[in-house]
Amino acid sequence: MLIKDVLPLVTTHGRTFYDEEKKALFCNWSCSGFSVKLKGKNLKVKVVAFADQMPGMPGMPTPPPDHPCIGCVLEDELIFRRECKDLPEEGEWITLWENAEEKEVVLRVLKLSENSRGKLGILEVDCDGILLGYIPEKRPTMEIVGDSITCGFGNEAPNNALEFKTSEENGWETYGARAARELGYEFSLISESGISAIKPEHPLFPMHAMEDIYELRDELCDVKFGKTPEKWDFASHKSDIVVLNLGTNDANPIRFYRDFDEIEGMEKWFKMRYKEFLKLVRRANGPDTWICATLGPMDQYLYYIIREAVSEVKAETGDDKLVTFQYVSINVMMEGFGAAGHPSLKTHERMGKELAAYIRKLVTL
Repeated sequence: MLIKDVLPLVTTHGRTFYDEEKKALFCNWSCSGFSVKLKGKNLKVKVVAFADQMPGMPGMPTPPPDHPCIGCVLEDELIFRRECKDLPEEGEWITLWENAEEKEVVLRVLKLSENSRGKLGILEVDCDGILLGYIPEKRPTMEIVGDSITCGFGNEAPNNALEFKTSEENGWETYGARAARELGYEFSLISESGISAIKPEHPLFPMHAMEDIYELRDELCDVKFGKTPEKWDFASHKSDIVVLNLGTNDANPIRFYRDFDEIEGMEKWFKMRYKEFLKLVRRANGPDTWICATLGPMDQYLYYIIREAVSEVKAETGDDKLVTFQYVSINVMMEGFGAAGHPSLKTHERMGKELAAYIRKLVTL
């Protein structure tokens, strides 16, 4: 069945959208996709993939293009994954699940890798039995907004590997996804490697800023295909909690600025802009959503400024659902690293437990 005809039968996750021109459901953000209920022996999807090319560092060779990775989850366990590399332009059928006997199951089809490193479109869905309508039991919802840490950058890579591969980036095992599953929440990830919370006063090089794209459905995909970015419908996708883990990449333009006397002013700039970003997130989500401003477990330099920004916004607006939380830093001896000094699976597991414990206390206040 064409995905357009399947959509009334499934439940989508995250900021997915149907593109009429390409006849595809785009699932580009980490862990975005859909859940489908079926009675049969297999599930197949026809997918189309578009690679992204990251620029190389000055003096270094251009890295190879990145291709998206698709996954399938059964009963919260990742049972299938594949890098969608060198697919034909018209798409390719991929079998996500097979069973010897006919069975009634709910399967979650999702993108495991991040948005900036390959786009994934679902063209058709098929099984040897029947697709059943699926409306899950209503659960609290959590949106996790961040950078490479939230994406799971290299979380399955060998210890501190220098090379990044989308096949070693597992969004399903990130701290945010793990915390949500532990709490019984539905969740979505809005994250991009290298992104900052706000535009720095004195940028070292061009950077994406979450303050510019948070309200948009999928700016990365729209720009890639030459379209005007569309707004995300927050009213139809309410979040009970929004977790912000941004600020790690904001630290570098301040720390490495050539004029030490300018650093205090740059910190003030960050706080001013971060306060406006908090207000933007509040406007988008409405007054009833908890907003948790966090930082860690890598560079924690700006955490105290984030905490000040939150305190000042609360004092100015009376917002009593705005809080802060700091993750424990990476324990290299016990947890090692993922790729390029990023959190490993062990760190994500620990962070997930930290975040879940904090939210559990928060929502029972």
